[in-house]
Amino acid sequence: METLAESLLLPTVATLTAGFSALLYYYREDPILGGAAINDTKLHRIGGAYPFLGDTVKAALVKGHIHDFIVDCFEKSHNEPVVIKFPLVDGPFVFFNDPKMVEYFLKTKFSVYDKGPFMKVRFQDTLGHGIFNADGARWKSQRKLAANIFNVKNFKEYVNDTFAAEMDVFSTVLEEHAASGLEFDLSDLFFRFTFDSFVKIAFGIDVNSMTSKEKVPFMEAFDNAQKTVADRVITPLWSYVERLTGVARTQADDVKTIRDFGISVIQEKRASLGDEPSTGNDLLSLLMRTTDDEGNSPTDEMLVDYVLNFIIAGRDTTAQALSWTFFMLHKNPAALTALHEEIATVLGGSAPTYDQIKNDMPYANAVFHEALRLYPSVPLELKQANADDTLPDGIVIPKDTIVCWSNYAMGRTDAIWGSDAKEFKPERWVKMDKQPSPFDYPVFNAGPRVCLGKNMAELEGVFVLVQVARKFNIQVTKEEDVTYSLSLTLPMKNGLAVKCTERS
Repeated sequence: METLAESLLLPTVATLTAGFSALLYYYREDPILGGAAINDTKLHRIGGAYPFLGDTVKAALVKGHIHDFIVDCFEKSHNEPVVIKFPLVDGPFVFFNDPKMVEYFLKTKFSVYDKGPFMKVRFQDTLGHGIFNADGARWKSQRKLAANIFNVKNFKEYVNDTFAAEMDVFSTVLEEHAASGLEFDLSDLFFRFTFDSFVKIAFGIDVNSMTSKEKVPFMEAFDNAQKTVADRVITPLWSYVERLTGVARTQADDVKTIRDFGISVIQEKRASLGDEPSTGNDLLSLLMRTTDDEGNSPTDEMLVDYVLNFIIAGRDTTAQALSWTFFMLHKNPAALTALHEEIATVLGGSAPTYDQIKNDMPYANAVFHEALRLYPSVPLELKQANADDTLPDGIVIPKDTIVCWSNYAMGRTDAIWGSDAKEFKPERWVKMDKQPSPFDYPVFNAGPRVCLGKNMAELEGVFVLVQVARKFNIQVTKEEDVTYSLSLTLPMKNGLAVKCTERS
């Protein structure tokens, strides 16, 4: 009589054989089956690949310092393209470190390289159909509407009104910390400042997170969700892994928290507009008044997608840039001294105006951009080919291949910035005859997708930098703990622990 084990043996063997055969077919042209790495004059492998697993193990091992790992890869390949491959992913990842190729992907062949299914599937639960996860007509319509709030007239009003008012609150909080003499997380405070400021500017809503002593559930959930999404990029079979590890449940809770916040913003906006929905001029009011080709207004779920995407743009990037800027000033006291000298010369004892920031404070602007060069708020960019393509140097890019470039690595590349590329030297910006090309310095993206909020981010960042440096001494207390974490952007993994005192 056949035992249960015997009855299961044949189906089990058949299943394993079928699976093994499928993997053999999938990797039929992949050199990692033989353990070799591609090492010709155009494409390089990172080394350490395993049959069937590809570079999954290596990616897991370097996850905590992945951006510096990419820098190292390009130094070893002499800036030639590097290929990384994961199993059961539509196409390989091909990394480039050449401004000409960034221009090719973002401008010359913009129509061929888009967000693509790889990113859309992984980002869907968090970003939905918002501007950072959209292509085509949906992307164009959101971008066109967003352009309405990003103009010079509005920028001047932001400095005189919103930024100044929020900075008063920020300064009050810093004065309290100075009086207590206790350590606090400056990075968290920058996130609260940019959160309050951007939600006020874009949605016309006051959230007042800076005055709260408690954690902000939305901010905590939003940060966690972005880290989970970033993990998916380097995790094959991520949906199964998340279910097995419990991350799926945590992610679902985080997504519910952030989408509930989005709904509350929309409901508050509808209540404030009342019977006059055409009166609001902020971004959310404009989005609520749009209609599609059939005359339908966006649903609340669509509006939530829009809200969350714009919060990433307006909150995360500037807050992180400010955090890294003050960390670099701590490590480079000569630069801080030069900044203080410019502030004293230009401002005396007053707050900066829009015109002073734009025209009279080159060193303050240089400090901000130098920090962004070394610590770009979006450290890594990915695009997916929607058709077969042949690059100018003859490399064939099959459809579904994911092309990548590291803003973090490009900012540290001697071929772009000179032999002192890894050093923090704001003076390099003051000495430039002209500003670098957006393809040499793509921290605000470039081409048709160039960041609409670039000027506002620069304005807000330099305004806050100058105001804080003018009024307070910031002392980093745990320099050894400062590093980044893997996320869609470049947050500080452990925050920025500081103490502060008031300047006389």
